[in-house]
Amino acid sequence: MQYSHMLGVDISKHTIDLALSQNKASAAMINKKLTNNLKGYKALLVWLIKEKVALEQVLICLENTGIYHRSLVAFLQRQQAFVWVETPVAIKWSQGIARGKNDKVDAQRIYLYAYRNQDKAKAYNAMDKSLQELADLLGARDRLIQARNSLLVPIKEMKQVGLEAAAEKLEQAYKSSILALEQGIKAIEARLLAIVESEQRLKQTYQIILPVRSVGLVTALYLMVYSYNFERFESAKKLASYCGLAPFEYSSGTSIRAKTKVHPMANKQLKTALHMNCVL
Repeated sequence: MQYSHMLGVDISKHTIDLALSQNKASAAMINKKLTNNLKGYKALLVWLIKEKVALEQVLICLENTGIYHRSLVAFLQRQQAFVWVETPVAIKWSQGIARGKNDKVDAQRIYLYAYRNQDKAKAYNAMDKSLQELADLLGARDRLIQARNSLLVPIKEMKQVGLEAAAEKLEQAYKSSILALEQGIKAIEARLLAIVESEQRLKQTYQIILPVRSVGLVTALYLMVYSYNFERFESAKKLASYCGLAPFEYSSGTSIRAKTKVHPMANKQLKTALHMNCVL
């Protein structure tokens, strides 16, 4: 579909900055700042009407900000708007060398990204919601594991230095808390599987990944979440680069011979998950 206007949206905890323009290279850009709440979302619709822009004719592009964008996306979808939620990394890498930064400028940069890449625009859909829930639950699982480890590590260290009696007392004191955390982890894992089973495309992908050697539930789901169910990357090479598994040569002529290494912007969490499974 050809949209008459593009809208770049930069989102922070309390505000949303907007950059609106016609879908033309030389069109002037209009900026607006609103609150990141229901009042601000309704004001956005009023502003578009004032600018004589029909919502169904606007391609709305915004960054995935974790939690701050989600209420706005849900509101816009209820209005039948086309909402494209893009990763911050994709937008950042597209800018080249960028100088200066504020919310207004960021909204303009998101607009320009949408304008230049509108052929790649993808509407936020039901599967994205399932992937978002998986991401939320994986994050909650990580926090529970960190909490459990913070209790288990001192006990292990005491045993290693021969303080068995002290370790036993500590173990008894933490016993109920550790048990509750382990039950919480198991409950989350059960919910993760239930979500995958409920979404046919996710289920099919999961069944393909799981037989791979050393890949378990968590690693498989991390791969699915960060790759958008393997629809985000055009090739295995790009996915490997994103995961931090593809080292790059750093050399020039005969004088520069730096160590071959992965890109610093690789996804550290996914890289760790994949390396840990390879080791195990």
